[in-house]
Amino acid sequence: MSNDGSPESATRNGARLSVRWARWIFQRMARLALPASLHEEYGEEMRSAFATMAARAWETGGTLGVLRVLVLACMDLVRRAPAERDARRHAAGWPAPERGSAMTTAVRTLVHEARLAARSLAKRPAFTFVAAATLALGIGANVAIFTVVDSVLIRPLPYPRSDELVTIQHHAPGINLPTVENSAGTIELYKRFGRAFQELGAYTVDAQNLTGDIVPVRVQVLHVTPSLLHVLGVRAALGRVFAADDSAAGAPPVAMLTYTAWQSNFGGSRDVVGRRVHLNGVSTEIVGILPEHFVFPQRPKVHLILPLSIDQKDGFGAFGTRVIARLAPGADVAAAQREATALQPRITELFPDVTPDLLKRIGWSASVTSLRDAVVGDARTTLWVVMGAVGFLLLVACASVANLFLVRAEGRTRDVGVRLALGASARDIAAMHLSESLLLATVGGAWGLVVAYVAVHAIVAAGPANLPRLEDVRIDTTVIAFTVLVSVAAGVLFGVLPMRLRLRQPMSGLLSDGRGRTAGRDRQRLRKGMIVAQIALALMLLTGSGMLLRSFIRLRAADPGIEPQDAAAIGVSLGENPALASDPAGRTAEHAKQAIVYQRIMREVGQLPGVRAVGATNALPLDPEAMNGASLRIRSRPQADSAIPRVAMYVGVAGDYLQAIGTRVLRGRALDWSDVDHARPVALVNRTFEHQFLNDNALGEQIRFGDDSTWLTIVGIAEDVHTISIRNDVTPLAYLPITASVHGLHIATMQIVVRTSGEAASVVPTVRNAVRSAYPEVPITSARTMESVVDASMADTSFTVAILTIAAVVSLLLGAIGLYGVIGYVVTQRTREFGIRIALGAAPHAVRRMVLRQGLVLAGIGIVLGLAGAAAVTRSLRSLLYGVTTTDPVSFVVGSVVLVTVAAIAAYLPALRASAVSPSRALSEE
Repeated sequence: MSNDGSPESATRNGARLSVRWARWIFQRMARLALPASLHEEYGEEMRSAFATMAARAWETGGTLGVLRVLVLACMDLVRRAPAERDARRHAAGWPAPERGSAMTTAVRTLVHEARLAARSLAKRPAFTFVAAATLALGIGANVAIFTVVDSVLIRPLPYPRSDELVTIQHHAPGINLPTVENSAGTIELYKRFGRAFQELGAYTVDAQNLTGDIVPVRVQVLHVTPSLLHVLGVRAALGRVFAADDSAAGAPPVAMLTYTAWQSNFGGSRDVVGRRVHLNGVSTEIVGILPEHFVFPQRPKVHLILPLSIDQKDGFGAFGTRVIARLAPGADVAAAQREATALQPRITELFPDVTPDLLKRIGWSASVTSLRDAVVGDARTTLWVVMGAVGFLLLVACASVANLFLVRAEGRTRDVGVRLALGASARDIAAMHLSESLLLATVGGAWGLVVAYVAVHAIVAAGPANLPRLEDVRIDTTVIAFTVLVSVAAGVLFGVLPMRLRLRQPMSGLLSDGRGRTAGRDRQRLRKGMIVAQIALALMLLTGSGMLLRSFIRLRAADPGIEPQDAAAIGVSLGENPALASDPAGRTAEHAKQAIVYQRIMREVGQLPGVRAVGATNALPLDPEAMNGASLRIRSRPQADSAIPRVAMYVGVAGDYLQAIGTRVLRGRALDWSDVDHARPVALVNRTFEHQFLNDNALGEQIRFGDDSTWLTIVGIAEDVHTISIRNDVTPLAYLPITASVHGLHIATMQIVVRTSGEAASVVPTVRNAVRSAYPEVPITSARTMESVVDASMADTSFTVAILTIAAVVSLLLGAIGLYGVIGYVVTQRTREFGIRIALGAAPHAVRRMVLRQGLVLAGIGIVLGLAGAAAVTRSLRSLLYGVTTTDPVSFVVGSVVLVTVAAIAAYLPALRASAVSPSRALSEE
């Protein structure tokens, strides 16, 4: 859909889509319900009036407002349809039939049963409210999670023929590189020899300073080959897309803006095309605006895109470029995978210095994955686990409501018997039960949609940052259709059971208050079976959430190698001139100038009250996106050219960085400002680095990263720090002065880490203001506590734990309420028996024990079944656990104990009531 570039276009587009769908549904409903002549005469006027009402409803209530108008309009059609049909027949002179047409009769029956059901439910508001609220919890939770699953896993990516898009990655486990992106060499390999790929595009991501006649800001920049825009089917909303010449060497710098950046940084001005901005100090012309709904398939969210040039001269080993390809006609992912595997040996044809033996020893391989699977990544397992959990919750809710219906049906036995005696058919009785259950399910579904609306907004606001396509999550027509489907299924599920039992009961039993022995046993078995099912499902959820909770606790208790308490990190960016990328001398000089600025900033921050230590780094712990890695050379341990290269990570640091993050120096000394000021070729390494590469004796050894860096002398050994995540093993890591002459060391953006004597969060605004006042032209990219950095690294686990724990607790409560209700009903039915027992000398504690035993037997059967189910289901949690196995005995035992305790309390209350029965009162009431 095109847009006019105005800020309101998104709202207008959403309104058009919602109103269009609602008008289409209303039109079909009107054509089905109303007489043809009436529809031909007034159909267009009705559709126009409905569209006007729907548009007004959108302005006040959005999609839910349009849905409300649609439901009311359709209900009005159903209510008026029989009368309109009879009026048209009478006006045409037709005799009034004894029985209306099949359509009229069906509609009248539907309306009649709906009215009776509404009247019946209205007479019992407490029952209706509890049942509808129970269903709303189950349906709302399922709809909310389905909304996320649909947006992330099911809905196609927003590109033409998105099922043809794939990504290509490589793997080198022999050098501890499980995943390796592409290089100029591998891209050339697929372009030259590949037949399964119709077209191939490449991209990289970085951050740059955007300046000019706007407020300076640090933005995410996407570098793309012009072919990538064609692969994704992207067209410019304003201006033009990149041409092949834009990525040629020496071409004038050009850029395209995303719609968000256009609106936020340039106010949506249409004359922005042709204007110049400065990116890291380079004057760049804006040539186009990306479409409003264009979202790049992988995070982070970008603001600008720049042309990217791929040169085969960069060689085979310069990895870091990502690739998206479109499959050729007739090819699929499996065929592309076979071809990519077959092409890997031909790398040696393009790069003679790469030998077949080297590829074999490093375990080199390629993998082709559909773009959607690559975008979803590890989130697939998490979302399906959560979807399964809330599915269990819905089953528990349906079982609970079915039990309520069974108990309620007991009080309506004579009513059903009288209906049958007066000639009502089994179909009429079935319609009565189903109309009530479906009406109640409709109310529960409507409330559930409100619950889902709130829950979806909460998930979008608080969901983990690594959850893909989070910006696409929204309630749309597919979600509403799913809500209707789930509501109807739930209504049929909990409505058909009491109906079947009632129809199986003999007439004599119905007319005598339903005390038929066979039907009574059936009802009791069904109620008890539902309680057992509820308890089993609740235990499965309890066990799974217990495992995840224990895993999360262990993850939180694991030592990350830093002390995040009382520490904060403020990101600042000085920018980097891309023209110096191939100029080592110029880059060294620029780093020296930037180091002076960072030093001044840290001195300003260090003078603030409460600040104990200040340091800086270009890559924080547990933030792998900013980490650097390269091949490692050790002067005292040379390797043959054919040997598998060593690989290690490195970061640039300045000031009292290790003290600021709370990491100790084990031996030797820490780096200080004199190392930065004099650009000393020194390094600090972690304990894993020393153990893995230098046999626990690293002091004084010299190392080098890549081939064009200087030799660095190791002057200290630091405690291990987790760089990627706490789940991953510690990797070999070197700390370098930010002025070290290492080709891949970038300090355009640094994190100023501050350790305080009090709460770090209270110091963050002061530090941020100090930086802004001293250097107003320097963009502040982020401001966060180190505790929030650690929390972010565990966000996916905490998200899953929270959802499963909520589902487990709600299921436990519903199971307890169901058990209480069944035992309480049994006590009520056996009041006379208990009175006689007590009159004949039975002790109250014996009566309590008898009733309590009945409840605990049900709970015990449910626990046994639940343990068996949990043993099978919790295997799906394997990839989400940390330090806990899928057969964790603590989770199974604790879950069972909790459930037995809750069941005992739920059964004890009715047992207490049973033991307090007065014999005389019980007999008089009977």
